[in-house]
Amino acid sequence: MKKILSVLFFALALTTSVWADDVISRDVKKLPVAAQNFIKKNFPKSKVSYIKIDKDLLEAATYEAILEDGVQIDFNNKGEWTEIDCKLQPVPAALIPATIATYLKNNYPNEIVEKIERDRKGYEVELKHSFTLKFNTKGQFLRLDD
Repeated sequence: MKKILSVLFFALALTTSVWADDVISRDVKKLPVAAQNFIKKNFPKSKVSYIKIDKDLLEAATYEAILEDGVQIDFNNKGEWTEIDCKLQPVPAALIPATIATYLKNNYPNEIVEKIERDRKGYEVELKHSFTLKFNTKGQFLRLDD
């Protein structure tokens, strides 16, 4: 009976460690090369404070880079950004797709984009004054959320 319990305990401990394998690092080289280049190009004056690498057994690794100025950038396993949260400053205009930028300029000319997310369904843009706008993958406006 003790052997069975020992084996079950060991299997449970092993399973738990396999499922939750987050790594925190200050080494920028742990990011995919595309993510490293993205940060250098779009946030040249910012330094990376730390990186959180989220590894799951059934999914590819994802990366969260926190810059010293508070900017948070999430990347997929290929180094493509999935979320940019600038908090204290606007998201760089070059990172907002042209069709979305045009829509924002025409409809919300005085608003600042502080966060943008993208996934396979489209984009979500959060404006400074609590509006969230949803766009499809082509940048066409879908709806406004409060």
